[in-house]
Order: sequence, then C-alpha cells, then structure tokens
Amino acid sequence: MSDNIFETPKRDFFDVLNTRKTIRKYTNKIPPIEAIKIIADAGRQAPSATNTQNWEFIAIYDDNLKNKMAHCVEKKYDELQSRVNNDIDKAKLNGYKYYSMFFTKAPVVFAIVEKKRVSTMLTILQNSGMTKEELSNYDNRSSILSIGAAVENMSLAATALGLATCWMCAPLVAYQEFSELLKIGKENKVVSLLTVGYPDGDNFSRPPKKTLDEVFRIVD
Repeated sequence: MSDNIFETPKRDFFDVLNTRKTIRKYTNKIPPIEAIKIIADAGRQAPSATNTQNWEFIAIYDDNLKNKMAHCVEKKYDELQSRVNNDIDKAKLNGYKYYSMFFTKAPVVFAIVEKKRVSTMLTILQNSGMTKEELSNYDNRSSILSIGAAVENMSLAATALGLATCWMCAPLVAYQEFSELLKIGKENKVVSLLTVGYPDGDNFSRPPKKTLDEVFRIVD
C-alpha cells in the first residue's frame, strides 16, 4: 500500500465491538478522506432487504452547510415547542434541541439517506385491495432496518480506525429541510446523521449495557 493511502489498523473484531462508544466531542483534526471512504464502504457492505441497497452516504465537511442544517433543526424545534403548552414537555424538547446541535462541531458528518424503495409484498397486497390501515400491519420497515445495519457497520469501522462517532436521530425533525440542502430529491429521505472525528480526550465512559440474561433467552 502506498504512503499516501490511509493504513487500516488491524484490531480484533470483538475488541472493536466491545469498546465502541458514542462520543460527542472531537478535536479539530480532519480525518483523512481515505478513512471516510473506508467507513462508507463498510456501510455499503451491510445486508439489505432483497439486496436493494437503497441507501446513500453523504460525507459533509463543509462547515457552512453544517450550520445551515443546524439552523433548520433549531427552527423546527422552536416551532414544535410553540405547539406544546406544558412547561415540563417544553423543557424536554429544549433538551432534544440542545443535543441535536453538536454535529456542527464534528469534522465530518455523514447524512444517511434512505432512497425510495417499492416493497414487492406491500404492492401485491395493495393491488389486492388492502386499505392503508391493513397494509400497515405488514409493513416491517425493512429499508430502515437495512440502513440501521449499514450505520452500525460504519460506526464499528470508525472505531477500528481510531475514530469516534455518534449516531444521531434527534436532528431528523428537519429531514425535509436536509433533503433540500443536500439536493437528494423529494422521494428520498435523510434518516440519520453520523458524526465522525478524533475523540477529544480519552476519558469518555461507556454507559453500562444490560446483562446477557436480561436480553437473551433460548426456546427449545
């Protein structure tokens, strides 16, 4: 591998799995484009429903664009708060707004796009006369599950490369505005943001996970 290509460190898979953690504070150091491509490629390798691969991974470096996105998020949360009468709920929304804004400080932000996909099964059922309400019982949202697998791959790849990530959903209150800013078309939808950067410090704690006994059982 030539000197100008990012060297992929070799780390044990289970070490990566067990040490990955959500980090929201980054240094100003910009991850090399080769690393960002490796992360995007990890997302590309994820399984997807009927192998549709209906995703796009947009790496955003432009601080001006990040700030425009943040402005849309802030405006949307202010709009939502204006429709809530309870002060406690308003405060909760304000908390969501606060934790939605830090992506502007990340060196790179991935916008994860769900591209329009037509479900064969739902189409068959719809053509057979099922109502929208009935169809909802059979919509397993396989596309969003596929994209979740892609984002997990990307998070683990970033960890293996010595980078940190935060998988974000709260800013998606402004997904329509994001679609316009990123020019992805009305038929597609930004469904997640993934911040990427070098962690600012090494004392980040990982929230405790439930024990295996709490989440696992065998049926025999």
